[in-house]
Parts: sequence; C-alpha cells; structure tokens
Amino acid sequence: MKELLDIAKKMSLEEEKYAAELEELAHKITHPVLRAIIEGIARDSFKHSLLYEAIVKTIEGKSPFLSDEELELLKKGIRKHIEMEAEMVRLTKELADKTNDPRLKLLLMAIHEDEARHHALLVDIEKNIAEKEILKEEDVWELVWKDSPWHGSPGG
Repeated sequence: MKELLDIAKKMSLEEEKYAAELEELAHKITHPVLRAIIEGIARDSFKHSLLYEAIVKTIEGKSPFLSDEELELLKKGIRKHIEMEAEMVRLTKELADKTNDPRLKLLLMAIHEDEARHHALLVDIEKNIAEKEILKEEDVWELVWKDSPWHGSPGG
C-alpha cells in the first residue's frame, strides 16, 4: 500500500501539471478538431489527477461515509444521468453510422466510446458503491452502544 500511496501522490501532481500544459497548448491552436481533442485530453488528465487523489484519500482512510440525504441525492442524480448517457450512446452511434466523412465519424465515435464508458461507470456506481458506502446514524449508535455495559451512563 505504501508504494501505491507514494505513486498516487506523485501521479496526481504530474497529471495536474500535464493537464495545465495541454490546456495552454490547446488555447494556442485554432484548428477546431485538434483543439477539441487536446482540450479533451487535458480534461482527462485533470480527471486522472482527481482519481489519484481519491486513491490517496482512500488509502489514508479519509473517505467519509454518505449520509442518507447524500445517498438519495446520489441515487437520483445517477439514475438521471444513466438515462441521459444511454440516449447519448444511441444518438452518437446513429450519427456516426450515417456519416461518410471519416473526420466526423472519428469524432462521433470518440464521443460514443466516452459515453459508453460513462454509462457503464454510472451503472456500476449505482449497483455497487452507493449502497456499500452508507452508514446510517442508527448504525453508528448500534456500533457504539450495542456491546457497552453502561449504555450511556458513566462506567468504571
């Protein structure tokens, strides 16, 4: 774990630096396709920086539990975006299949692949992570008081 922690800390900073450099490069380019691709890579690098930081926090035990309210908010938001991503997967595939321009097909398929990954990730979060992360207040009290011989009164 120590090796992963050290690497994740380093990579988080590297990806953030890399993202900034690519963003600066993209702003110097006027070609819309190349600029969009470079900016997209920059944003992915920034995302990677955030993911490495999440790895660090997870290893260090700094991940807070979700409250009931956060869980409900997460469930609703994820459900909405799963539906939106599914529609975007369908639409981008349809548009890519209809075009004969290889440049447009390349761009549409890049979007399609991202949307498919987003959809799969959101479905995975909905099924696996949200439910496992919740710790209700009742659970905390259960953990604290269940085996306590004093049940809230001062003990010896």
